[in-house]
Amino acid sequence: MTRTTAGAPPSPAHTCDTGRLTLCRDGAIVTLTLVRPPVNAIDDAMLSELDAALASVAADATVALLRISSALPVFCAGADLAMVGARLADAHGAAAMTATTRLFHQVYDRLAGMPAVTLAEMEGHALGGGLELALACDLRIASHAARLGLPEAKVGLLPGAGGTQRLTRLCGPGVAARLILGGELVDGAEAERLGLVQWSAPAGEVRARADAVAARIADLSPESLRAAKACIALAAPVSPEGAAAEIAGIGALMGEAGTRRRVAAFLQR
Repeated sequence: MTRTTAGAPPSPAHTCDTGRLTLCRDGAIVTLTLVRPPVNAIDDAMLSELDAALASVAADATVALLRISSALPVFCAGADLAMVGARLADAHGAAAMTATTRLFHQVYDRLAGMPAVTLAEMEGHALGGGLELALACDLRIASHAARLGLPEAKVGLLPGAGGTQRLTRLCGPGVAARLILGGELVDGAEAERLGLVQWSAPAGEVRARADAVAARIADLSPESLRAAKACIALAAPVSPEGAAAEIAGIGALMGEAGTRRRVAAFLQR
């Protein structure tokens, strides 16, 4: 994407493919699509590409809405557990995973701080870091058939990319405890009832529902949207102490024998 100045007309439609994701511009709307088969598992390279794409969109004052979707049946399965497994077998793996967790926070904080409105479209499952990606957006739509959750405790880890903080801020400590401490996955309809997403739709209808939301947002004043979004962010900031605790927690859990056993069992499946 090319940088434009405030007040300039939106760029014409065009697409950019970075390898693990694509950016497609259509007027004032940019769609970022995750494309890393089979489940959009996130590794360091994908985080770097996502960070660069978000920086490009943030620098363009003519973007009113950023849509985040998936080209695959799954929205995003979260952190690449093959990467985690390899680091568990490495003497320096805990330090490397701590650095990756910091990168997750950097990228997701950039997404949460985007001037434009952001919309996550979850036609398929959003788990762990995939749901945390959606939680960093302003708006979320999920399919009734999608499964959403933060099940990191099943593999001996914790939601380290802002999940403990953003889910608690969004839905309250009761819902956060249910999903994180209970390891529960919920469908799109239940996610809407809990306030985890703003809308849910029958399978196959998420894109159409998102199109309608996007069209409505694109018709609003972009200056008003940016100003209002900044005010909303001031009302409920993410705790720096909470983010630091997540990062430290991942580093500590990487040294646990139980984590190694659980990750190995998951990868064998």
